[in-house]
Amino acid sequence: MTSRKRFHAPGVATAAALLGLLGAGSAVAAGPGPDPVAAVASAPASALAAQDQVEAFLTAYLRARMSTTEDATPEEVRKTFLTPELNRALKTWAAAHPAQDPVFRAPNAPSSWTFRPAGPGTSGVVVTQKWGDGTTADVLYTVRPGDLMITSIADRPATG
Repeated sequence: MTSRKRFHAPGVATAAALLGLLGAGSAVAAGPGPDPVAAVASAPASALAAQDQVEAFLTAYLRARMSTTEDATPEEVRKTFLTPELNRALKTWAAAHPAQDPVFRAPNAPSSWTFRPAGPGTSGVVVTQKWGDGTTADVLYTVRPGDLMITSIADRPATG
C-alpha cells in the first residue's frame, strides 16, 4: 500500500495539474515549502494515477479558492476534474451549507493532507485532511480509471 504526505505549499504540483500532466506516475513538482514525503512502497500504476489525479485536483482547487492563481476559479477547477453529476451534487450541497466549502466540507481549507489507496483493486483514494487545530478527517475520492475523472467524494470512507 502506498501512502504519501503532501503539505499545502503554493506552487507545488500546480503546473502539472493545469497542464494535464497527470497520471504519469508519482512525479513530484518542486516548489517552495516543505518537500513532500515520497512513496515508500510500490502500488499499481492505476492507483498511483488516481492518487496523482486527486492531488492535482486538490492543489488546483485550493489555489483557485485562495485566489493565488488567475488561471481558474474553483468552479472551473471542479468542472475540469469532476464528473458533471458530482459537480451538480456539490452545488446542491453548497446551497444547503452556505458557510462551507463543498469540497472541503468546512469554512476553511486543510493545512495539509496525505493520500493512500482505498484498497487493492479499487480506484479510490483516501485523503486524510489535517486542519490547523490538529484535527483530521478522512475523505474517500473515487476516480474513474478510464479518464481519471473524480466521480464521488465521501466524508467517511469504509474501512476494511
